[in-house]
Amino acid sequence: MAIESQSLNLEANECFDEAWEAKICFDNPSDAILAQLFLKGDGAIPLTAFDAVLSVIRNPSFDAKDVTFKDCGNFCTFVASSKDKAVTRRGWESNAGIPEVVLEGALEILGEELRGVWDDARNYYHGDMLANFSYHDEDESDLFHVLAIWRDSLFNCALVHSSWLVRTRPMLKYYHRVRTSDRLPLSRSLMNSALGTWTRDLQVEFEVGSPLPHEVITNAFFARLPNLRTFHLRTYDHVSRPYDVFLARLCKSLSFLTNLEELYFSTSMYEGPSQIVEQLSKAPPPKLQLIHFLNVPFHDDGPFDMPEWMSPLLSIASLQSVGVRSGLHLIQDISWSRSLENSNIFNLEELSIVRNYEEDVSNLGENMLNALQTVKRLTFRNRVEGGEAVVEGILLLCPSLRSLSLIYGSRDHTFFDIAKVLPNTIEELNITYSPLDDSIVDDNYEALSLACKIFYHLDHFDACVFQILHSGRSQHLRALRFYFHPSFARIYRLVFYSPNHRHLYRRKTPLEDDRVVGLKRRSEESFCEIEKEPVLPLCQKICYERGISYSVEIRLFMSYGEDD
Repeated sequence: MAIESQSLNLEANECFDEAWEAKICFDNPSDAILAQLFLKGDGAIPLTAFDAVLSVIRNPSFDAKDVTFKDCGNFCTFVASSKDKAVTRRGWESNAGIPEVVLEGALEILGEELRGVWDDARNYYHGDMLANFSYHDEDESDLFHVLAIWRDSLFNCALVHSSWLVRTRPMLKYYHRVRTSDRLPLSRSLMNSALGTWTRDLQVEFEVGSPLPHEVITNAFFARLPNLRTFHLRTYDHVSRPYDVFLARLCKSLSFLTNLEELYFSTSMYEGPSQIVEQLSKAPPPKLQLIHFLNVPFHDDGPFDMPEWMSPLLSIASLQSVGVRSGLHLIQDISWSRSLENSNIFNLEELSIVRNYEEDVSNLGENMLNALQTVKRLTFRNRVEGGEAVVEGILLLCPSLRSLSLIYGSRDHTFFDIAKVLPNTIEELNITYSPLDDSIVDDNYEALSLACKIFYHLDHFDACVFQILHSGRSQHLRALRFYFHPSFARIYRLVFYSPNHRHLYRRKTPLEDDRVVGLKRRSEESFCEIEKEPVLPLCQKICYERGISYSVEIRLFMSYGEDD
């Protein structure tokens, strides 16, 4: 075991060579202090910098009393902010002739759209953004495509004038992704002027074999992000430093982030999650509310209590939710929330069930039945046809359910009578609807039969869900959200309209009572002015009457074929 210099009794003119584990005696204390910088085993200054350091010390203009930097983080922040000052050295005002209030409002709209797309995707994937971004090509992703549209719009504004660049930078770097490697270590991002107090979401992935950063680098990096709210770390088992030492120093750095609320961890190391729990429980961020572990095995047959290795997290007073993503074929996600009656207990909160095959999930084990009796939030993703009976059977077993998300990835659009089985306790209902066809039809006349088919299924779907809202089974419902596959706007572009790549509408036809004739007539008209009408008019009308939050949006996926 290496001997630490702190444990030795050194004279003022001595230092400790940690590589050779030997004391070195110098002529005076100044030489010893300088030498120690280069003789540390971990974090030592490279010997190639020795002459440069000497030249600074011997420079007549250098006075140690004039140095104001508190630490490496303070130095990096100063350099990054100085770059912004250099960008605007010619003045803040531009000659574009646009009033400041108009410019600020326009940029804020673009920034809000970008933030909304990112936040929606992160919530849908339970924070597992790095893994999904790693697996899919940007050219084959609806999510990447829409993010690029809003980012490009902001980039184009930034090119107008240097002052516009400074205004758009906080919006462009609301979230930041870093992939470190041997050639691109984390230290390369320390003085990135695009990062700053405006950065709220950070995703860091250490590639296989990439060096884990030293404590000084970690502290300096997070010192530049004081308002960070979400952090996702992804590591692999082939690392260049002891993983437990890195985690201890990382968690210590995170403990100083006073606005950090959500943490996501994914690692291929077997003991990684338990080590993270141990270190976080010692020095947690003061406002930490959620921790989610990704790619952690969890058995489908339960039990569904919070694992024992997570128990140290109970000591974090601010923590409200803990979850794992198992990636198994049936149970994909599971989370627990702190009990309102007993703060020392975390109860089952959410289950995410995926039906990929024709297996009979109605014959459930005792642990699963007990979990369904108490679960409050349920996501059911059906990727095969004929799943209505399965969904009905599961819902009948969930008397405590408050939130339900139904995701239909199959092409079976015979929507069942959900009003008969929906629990009375439901407060939030989310339904994702998949496309009917993959073929893109550009000619309006050829789209007539397809339009009839689409409208028929949507009207039936609208009527089925309307029964929930009209009957007495949804007296607690507060929010109803419909999500449609991105191909609805892409494939059926002659029928649907999405002004911001998120909200979805039907294109209004000239003859409301005869949609087919209207669609045919539209082939001879101009598309300069697009009139729109609700996708699900019955549901929208009754939601407005009852004061239920209502929306119809496009669900942006990581890949074109996802849930399709």
